Amino acid sequence: MKRSALLCLTVLVIAACKKPEESVTSVKAAPAAPMKVEIGAVETLSVPSYLTLTGSIVADQQSEVAANVSGRIVATYVERGQAVKKGQALALVDAKGATFSATAAKAQARAAETNLALAVSDCERSDKLFKDGAIAKSEYDRLKSSCSSQVFSAEAAKSNAGLASKLADDTVIRAPFDGTIGERFVNVGEYVQPPSRVASVYSVNPVRVQISVPENAVGSVQQGQSVEVRVSAFTDRVFGGKVRFVAPNLRPLTRDLVIEAMVDNTDGALKAGMFSTVRLVTGESPQPTVPLEAIRADGTTKRLFLAQGDKAVEMVVQTGSTKDGRIAVLDNLTATDKVIVKPPAELRDGSAILQ
Repeated sequence: MKRSALLCLTVLVIAACKKPEESVTSVKAAPAAPMKVEIGAVETLSVPSYLTLTGSIVADQQSEVAANVSGRIVATYVERGQAVKKGQALALVDAKGATFSATAAKAQARAAETNLALAVSDCERSDKLFKDGAIAKSEYDRLKSSCSSQVFSAEAAKSNAGLASKLADDTVIRAPFDGTIGERFVNVGEYVQPPSRVASVYSVNPVRVQISVPENAVGSVQQGQSVEVRVSAFTDRVFGGKVRFVAPNLRPLTRDLVIEAMVDNTDGALKAGMFSTVRLVTGESPQPTVPLEAIRADGTTKRLFLAQGDKAVEMVVQTGSTKDGRIAVLDNLTATDKVIVKPPAELRDGSAILQ
């Protein structure tokens, strides 16, 4: 009995002296305070309907400028990406040979004119002599034939002089229109011939968008329709334009119709060769719309938040055209739905809200 009591006393003393171990207590986080949000309504409006198509950006005009003369390049004046004006010099071909040829051709033309004047005088004299019976008919015919021959010779010499002068002028190779240099193909010292490429020139404002329209949608296409053009390089921009050209036939292999829209490119953002997504406006139809400020864009993903009671419900949506500060939503929304306008950055699916 005493032993048991002593043992119990010892245990109590040890327990009392032992340092309490620290323990981790779970503290339940207090729920976040509801966020005050602005509510907007879903409204059905008549907004543009469209076809989504693909296209390619091409220059309004493009040309690989040919030398048009033979000779050695003695100077180049442009580089890739340089803006040029119509008539601006791109390169210079050695003009010595062409200048000599032009000088010789002009001298030959003057000589032919002198011979022609003499022949005309002889013809007038032969007319008088033949009328007076001083020369035979055969001699008269020979003189008249010589006159006609001199006329043709003078015309040929004059044409040769003009051609030689043109070739001398063509030694300065010039831009055919206002544009931008895409590539320069020659350097100083190279020998060029008339078909040799010297430089490529692109006119890029406006640009053309070549659009492929499938056969089943051909009936929805016509000149003057508006287009919205998007490219992957500028996901946040929409380039507007209008259909200018419609092909008269479908391509036999692909059974599609090629149309072209002209799009303003004042800042040069669109580059020839870019792939594009094109929305072709075909008319108007009633669609549910929400305020533009209700859409949160994360790259190409569009989201909005519905206010359902005291909770925010996130919804990934596809959007359509805009009108009067509102944007069409191509998903199932009803007039009874409430959307959160200007959703706060910290708002998440399931967040508590205060309307």
